[in-house]
Amino acid sequence: MRFYSLTQSDRTDKAELKRQYEAGHKIGAVCVGQDFLFVKKRLKTYFIAYADTERIFRRVQTVHVNICCEQGDLQFDYLVISMDGKELVEAQLPGAKAAKLLMKELKETHPECDFAAPRRPVETAETEATA
Repeated sequence: MRFYSLTQSDRTDKAELKRQYEAGHKIGAVCVGQDFLFVKKRLKTYFIAYADTERIFRRVQTVHVNICCEQGDLQFDYLVISMDGKELVEAQLPGAKAAKLLMKELKETHPECDFAAPRRPVETAETEATA
């Protein structure tokens, strides 16, 4: 198995990566290792050290769908890893329950990481009037 770094300057031992990937806890396309977080996208397995991440957060996207004669909304959960203000990778998770369990495990095992989504400035009538 080949591992691809999400950071350009990472020179980690391949045997150590394989050991942590095999020993890690897998939820969907994400594997929680001891020192690294692995994300499987198509045929590639990406990794990043927890110390290198700026943010790890959960994104929920709602999609409006027409199913037969009815309409409804589907929710898709994603794990997003960002560094230096840029999103490095987004991995779809198998459901809301799995996403909550994954975030809980990450928060318990690696409390040094930031697990909050980035704040966007809220547009209000006052800010539009002053702009």
